[in-house]
Amino acid sequence: MADTKTQQNPATIRPCTASGIVYEAYQRLYDGGPSKVLNLFASCFYGDGPWEIFFVGVEGGAYQLMERVPTITFGLVSYYATSYCSGAGLLELGDTVTIIDAYGEHQVPVEAIG
Repeated sequence: MADTKTQQNPATIRPCTASGIVYEAYQRLYDGGPSKVLNLFASCFYGDGPWEIFFVGVEGGAYQLMERVPTITFGLVSYYATSYCSGAGLLELGDTVTIIDAYGEHQVPVEAIG
């Protein structure tokens, strides 16, 4: 039987505290015009599970990787991935994008898709 424990602040949403966070960012043309669509990807792991991770936009064009604290965790190393897509074209998309987590700000290079 797996070890379980109850979290002190279940369902709390906060900046991601996971280990081994890896970010990637991609752009592609939007409908043949000058705008670009932004795609973000994050992967990480925790020493227990189940966690939920997701991106949110913040002021200034940055993005934040967030986590939802689980109610009960199981003693099993768990890997997670999440993605984000701007959906519509962004006129001002630079060569890097700022992603914020519990460890600070990260400048992630934006690469072209296809």
